[in-house]
Amino acid sequence: MLKDLTAYTDELVAHRRNLHRIPEEGWTEFQTTAYIVGVLEKLGLSPRVGQEVIDPAAVMGRDPALVEKALQDARAAGVDEALLTRMGGYTGAVVDIKGMLPGPVTACRFDIDCVCVTESADASHEPAACGFASTREGLMHSCGHDSHAAIGLTLAHWLKERQETLKGCVRLIFQPAEEGVRGAAAMVAKGVVEGVDCLVSSHVGCEFAPGEVGVLTRGFLATTKLDIEFTGRPAHAGSDPEKAHSWRRAPPP
Repeated sequence: MLKDLTAYTDELVAHRRNLHRIPEEGWTEFQTTAYIVGVLEKLGLSPRVGQEVIDPAAVMGRDPALVEKALQDARAAGVDEALLTRMGGYTGAVVDIKGMLPGPVTACRFDIDCVCVTESADASHEPAACGFASTREGLMHSCGHDSHAAIGLTLAHWLKERQETLKGCVRLIFQPAEEGVRGAAAMVAKGVVEGVDCLVSSHVGCEFAPGEVGVLTRGFLATTKLDIEFTGRPAHAGSDPEKAHSWRRAPPP
């Protein structure tokens, strides 16, 4: 039996608050990924995770020490060891919801990492007042990625309940390490968007009132990350820039 919209809204709010309590920075989102996988599997779906959706060779900005600590925290929080093993040290999840009718492949992307800031403990701050504030010092979902993941999970439920009349396939991508421009390239390199006819991304914002959705088809920002190693003599960029010198190896003949 299909749920009414109020029930979906309540579900979305609950997911968002659960995720808001456990913010994790890029490449350390093991508990977040486990939460996402748990919800999807309860819906009867089969998500792919970790190295199944991430190409380690294309990963940038990953701190092994932070990853190891996050793995220890995940174990302490009761995350299933078999799932952590399956992740292979990497986070993120992808699930396909295939309709019973022919149609295109539509991908929807939801980022899942947090920002490295400390959440307010002021009583006027809603998460503090309502008991769902961050439980991690120095980490907070201040950019709304808890909402993004919650929207993705609720959409999965909505689609699953309409699978018999769904045309084509909807691929839900729960992307790690969006902050710092790191996660998308590693997922693309793994082939996550191969065969996709249309890709929809989204972000919560303050431009619209509750119940409103803005749809944009242009004006997006696109960027990538590069690692550049300089060799040479350093100097102060403001007072003594002329004292610096860098060089590079001559190209091979």
